[in-house]
Amino acid sequence: MAAQLSPDMLQQLFTLRDALNAAQHGEQTAQVEAFANRIGKSVNTVWVWLKSHAGYQSGRKRRADAGKTGISVDAIETIAAMKREGVRGNGKKTMPTCVAMNIAHVNGIEVNLSKSRINTIMREQRLDVASVVGARNTIQLRTEHPNHMHQIDPSLCLIYYMGGKQHAMRAEEFYKNKLENFAKVVLKVWRYVRYDHASGSVDVRYFEAAGENQHSLFEFLLWTWCKQANRLSHGVPKMLLWDKGSANTSNAIKSLLDALGVDHQTHQAGHAWAKGGVEQANNLVETHFESRLKIEPVDSVAQLNASAEKWVRDHNANAIPHVECRVKRASGELLVRDDLWQLIMRTPGALVEMPERKVCAWFLHGAEQSRQVRNLRISFVHPELGKSHQYDLRPWAEFLGNGVAIKVWPLLLKDGAVRIEIARIGGEPIIAEVGAEREFDEFGRSINAQMVGEYSRSSTTSDEAAEKRLAQAAYGADANRDTAEKSRATQARPFAHLNDGKGLVAHSHLGKEELPQRMLPKAQPLDTEQVRAARDARTEFPPLSLVEFAKSMGQQWQASFAAVVSQRYPEGKIPAADVESLKERLLRGEQKPLAVVGGMK
Repeated sequence: MAAQLSPDMLQQLFTLRDALNAAQHGEQTAQVEAFANRIGKSVNTVWVWLKSHAGYQSGRKRRADAGKTGISVDAIETIAAMKREGVRGNGKKTMPTCVAMNIAHVNGIEVNLSKSRINTIMREQRLDVASVVGARNTIQLRTEHPNHMHQIDPSLCLIYYMGGKQHAMRAEEFYKNKLENFAKVVLKVWRYVRYDHASGSVDVRYFEAAGENQHSLFEFLLWTWCKQANRLSHGVPKMLLWDKGSANTSNAIKSLLDALGVDHQTHQAGHAWAKGGVEQANNLVETHFESRLKIEPVDSVAQLNASAEKWVRDHNANAIPHVECRVKRASGELLVRDDLWQLIMRTPGALVEMPERKVCAWFLHGAEQSRQVRNLRISFVHPELGKSHQYDLRPWAEFLGNGVAIKVWPLLLKDGAVRIEIARIGGEPIIAEVGAEREFDEFGRSINAQMVGEYSRSSTTSDEAAEKRLAQAAYGADANRDTAEKSRATQARPFAHLNDGKGLVAHSHLGKEELPQRMLPKAQPLDTEQVRAARDARTEFPPLSLVEFAKSMGQQWQASFAAVVSQRYPEGKIPAADVESLKERLLRGEQKPLAVVGGMK
């Protein structure tokens, strides 16, 4: 709101305005400064009053070069692109503007402005790193029916169980400088949460483990996708979205999901919003369920899961008095999760039953199989068919030959089909689905053929013009946001298309400037009793016992290794020189006990 001025002050401003209009060029500033000093106000305040209360206009013409930067578009975009390429995955900016200016200069790009001015221009044109990196818009996702997409997220709980009693990790005991307390809790409690995107249906299960692992994840998938007495939602989803955790991307879990026909994807870095539903579900579990445990503790994970099942039942049904459990959608409606999930009845085929446990467990013991091609066929015992069947590979004859090994995965719920991977020299491998030969004509030849699976890619939902311009500056005129991301993922050299394909010079020009000669004193050798002793000492390491060897392998140790190690070293002592080679051999899968003749083979 404009300041309220007295009639006397307004009259003085009108007089000053007229004087300024009559003054020669260059005299106005002095007059305004004198007036400001007389009334005890700042010069800027007087100028504002003149324009807002007295209607003063300077009459200055717009400069002919207004809006021009004094630097070429190519130069500013190249500098901005260099700064963008210097951003690490964690968001750290590694290239200052001055370094980018130097690189541009030595590569023949004219840089005739100051660093601060170039920074200003990049901000004005929204080419600065902050604008470009934050250019992506989060998008609203929609799914067609319940079980179209599930989101799963494991989290470490603050509760744990020791001595038959519930404990909580308090901040004062488990902060970063007291990690030894955290290490004392060998078996921690992990919370696995599943969220159905269409209905908002939530499920949770707890596991006691030293860390996140594929066994807990396997058990959770079996639990959450199988039908349970206290939960309405169940069934195998079409798609699964989660983080790039080691358990999530393990061969066994991926093999199981591929067999189930689940399109499993991890959200891209910086796109955590894509699985925001399960993040909110995690918060729901923590605040609406786990907060109750302090008031009414339980003594074990089994009791914890029993209580969690009841909470899931009531929460999805909006059956908890005084607690609003319904999900609020963009329409503004509050909807019951179970009511939404039951709409799965409207989509035939959307509810897919989870196979029995013994079939699913097969995939934990063999991520993939290898088969040799004979007469353009392979034999494979599918776990659902229970006996060997032939699979016809003639459609890919040009890539195959007798004795060629291909990778094979059995597919569940696909009538005995398998997925194959055929390697191609100089190209991407061929991935295909092949049906078992189970129907034959009167000549004994198969009449069935399996359709090759299809894959569709989600489209880009936002148009970031600035990011595209920088991508083109870094990777050429045909580049865009997606191709630039792929180039960064493969660590392709940016700006390789410049300087007639030679790329930018970034550091090879260094080290050529003449430096002043400096006098240095002669360095004296370090000669202490400890240094002399170390120089003359010979280090010998004692052999490891079986227990010590197992500890040295950490989580890579398997119980089946014990028999192999004991057979090779019956005295129970593994020479230090053999430790690393023995580890490598065990991890390569060479576990069959072999006689030792003259040391390890």
